[in-house]
Amino acid sequence: MDWALASIGLLVIGLGVSIWRFRLVRWLSNIPRGREIIDKEKAARLGGSYLCLIGLCFIAFGYAVDNLSDQAVMVIVACFIPVNMVALVSYLVAQSKNIR
Repeated sequence: MDWALASIGLLVIGLGVSIWRFRLVRWLSNIPRGREIIDKEKAARLGGSYLCLIGLCFIAFGYAVDNLSDQAVMVIVACFIPVNMVALVSYLVAQSKNIR
């Protein structure tokens, strides 16, 4: 396993869990300062779960880089980019409905 990618993944998962558990929505950059958050718990859960998903993807990439061929890694990356963009847009839409 590529330890650099795995370490980054674990760091991002830790950040996501801390945002989710301690409701640290001020750490999220997509929530503007001075705006009212309708449901702080939902905002923290959305942000934390998205960060956990990204962290798991980093760990999976670390495994793939060491154990799969270069072509397989390229296919995985090519498939991940559109899936990540759809997940990001759905996260931002859900989060925008939570802000006044």
